[in-house]
Amino acid sequence: MTGKGTIIVRYFGILADLAGDREIEVEVEGEVKIRDIIRLPADISIEDLVILVNGASAKPDDTVKPGDRVAVMPHISGGLDTPVLFQPPLRAA
Repeated sequence: MTGKGTIIVRYFGILADLAGDREIEVEVEGEVKIRDIIRLPADISIEDLVILVNGASAKPDDTVKPGDRVAVMPHISGGLDTPVLFQPPLRAA
């Protein structure tokens, strides 16, 4: 059984701005689903993000435990169905 402890969640790119910090510590009791500790605006779908746990690919419903490190980042590239999380302002010509 896993006890109480801290999980480190690190946000990359625009997600750090949306989360309000690049890295946060989340206190948990035992194992929790990744989707339950990711803090982003409701209009951002966690399924559209890249998630790593201790350097290995993970999915939102995978579980993490105290001592784990979670990295959350937007896709680097994508296709036509990839949502736009950030679009820089247009510059005047």
